[in-house]
Amino acid sequence: MSYPRERKEAVLKKMLPPNNKTIPEISKEEGISEGTLYNWRKAARAEGRLMPDGDTTPKGWLCS
Repeated sequence: MSYPRERKEAVLKKMLPPNNKTIPEISKEEGISEGTLYNWRKAARAEGRLMPDGDTTPKGWLCS
């Protein structure tokens, strides 16, 4: 299934402060598989965007 870019961006923003939601939480809310969300996060990192890892401390933030 293909999702519009706007939807992907809105979902990715839920991973960022102030929301700091986990992928499992977002998956349940949005009805999108965890695997898809992990792929979206990985792609965002590959673009050079700073995305959180499972840890919400500064050490849990990764860029690619």
